[in-house]
Amino acid sequence: MQTACAQKEKPKDEQKSNVAFLVGDWSGDSTCVNKEKFPACNSEKVVYHIKEVAGKPDTINLAADKIVNGKPDFMGDFDFAYDSKKQTLTTEVKNDHAHFVIELVVKDDVLEGAMTSLPDNTQVRQIKVKKDK
Repeated sequence: MQTACAQKEKPKDEQKSNVAFLVGDWSGDSTCVNKEKFPACNSEKVVYHIKEVAGKPDTINLAADKIVNGKPDFMGDFDFAYDSKKQTLTTEVKNDHAHFVIELVVKDDVLEGAMTSLPDNTQVRQIKVKKDK
């Protein structure tokens, strides 16, 4: 009997989240790098709230706030795919106004990367946030 129970539990262990260490709040800067091409872009202090996505062990949901007058202003939430080999989080966003990809490199308690517009691959933002304690 114990063997059968152990075998049933094994698939749960195999589906264990690979992104649990990312869960929490991350604060830092989202800096515009091309005001000429993106004049409406503003550099911002940001807070990212990361949580796991049920049933998707390699996916996180990132809810993004910019800080305006000392208060959070919700910008949206995005699902990011986590690549454990490259240590990256990546998402692609497409709507009526924009098409871009965000790639963040995971370096311990720092996420650092860029937002790039598609299809021209022009960098829009440089992003660097640190996990809050």
